[in-house]
Amino acid sequence: MDLDDRIVQLEKEKQETLEQHAKRPCVRGNTSSEEEDEEKVVEDTAASDEEEEEEETEDDTDSDSDSEYVPFTPRRLMTDEEIREHRRQVAESNGFDVDWFEGILPGSIKPYTLTEANRPPLIDFSKQALKVYNESNNTTFICDKLIKSNAQCVAGTMFYITFGALMSE
Repeated sequence: MDLDDRIVQLEKEKQETLEQHAKRPCVRGNTSSEEEDEEKVVEDTAASDEEEEEEETEDDTDSDSDSEYVPFTPRRLMTDEEIREHRRQVAESNGFDVDWFEGILPGSIKPYTLTEANRPPLIDFSKQALKVYNESNNTTFICDKLIKSNAQCVAGTMFYITFGALMSE
């Protein structure tokens, strides 16, 4: 079995495990048997019914009283086809032009939204990259604008920033 086949096999096993965990009921506390689990779920349901009745009599201006618990549903892993397409895009663009894929793949490169909060650090990173480029090539480019950014999170974050630059005088 080659490395790619082994990776695909492990990803399928992980997806199956995530799906199994998503089907489990939400219970509080530790129990030792299925019967106790069922009793705990019934108790939790009864307790939450009483809490809902109390909330209905309270002032309805509290936004939390209308919210319901929504269990975390993990996203699915990338399909084999998505993995191949992701790898192709990374290889062709060196990570700078990669689409968003619905599935997840640990260590994959994803588009990084340019929000007002994350623009300043990305501009700083772009300026640092231009400083190194200018020193290496005896040029005087300056960062003009951010165009787009991708990010890869592993043991830190690697940014793939596309920006416009102008020659300064």
